[in-house]
Parts: sequence; C-alpha cells; structure tokens
Amino acid sequence: MRLVHWLSFLLALLALITVVTVQAVQPAARLAVPGLGTVPLLWVLGLVFALGFLAGWVYLPGYAWALARERRAWKRERARLEAELAELRPRQVEEVPRIPDRPVPDPDEAGA
Repeated sequence: MRLVHWLSFLLALLALITVVTVQAVQPAARLAVPGLGTVPLLWVLGLVFALGFLAGWVYLPGYAWALARERRAWKRERARLEAELAELRPRQVEEVPRIPDRPVPDPDEAGA
C-alpha cells in the first residue's frame, strides 16, 4: 500500500511540474475539449486535479474500512489465542515434580 501512496505522490508532483512548465512557456495555452470547444489549460488541469482529489476521498473510506475489518479479525484471533493459552497454563505448579512410574510419597512420612 505504501507503494501506491508514493506513486500517487510522484504523479501529483509530476503533474504540478508539468503545469508550471506549460504556464511558464505559454501562459495563454488553450485545449480543445469535445463538446466544450477550447478552454484554458488550467481549467482542464484543475478539473482533473479535482476529480483525482474526489477519487482519493472515495479511496480513503474504503482503505479505512479494510483496516478496521482487519483490526477486528486480529482482536478475535488474539482473544482466541489468549483463551487457549489460559487453558493450557497449569493451574498449580507442583513443588516437587513427581515421576509418573513411582508411587506418590506420603506427606506424613516426609515430615518425620
């Protein structure tokens, strides 16, 4: 996703440099637009910039929604893993480990 952000930043920077260059070389530049005749180049570029800005506003809520959905999934997974860990933890640690094939020592004999 970072690559998309960097690419969009570089494209916007390139468009800005192009606009500044064209305006410096030919300030009265006009562009033929079907159905509208000729319009100033800055109007067309402003419209394109505005459409790109609106597209970014459409992209942003979708990206935020995907992040929120992913966060909820991570929280569910974390809760599941914590419950599993709590279940696997021993409730009480034996002070003296007992070897399974030997008899359990009598507490009365141990104290005598």
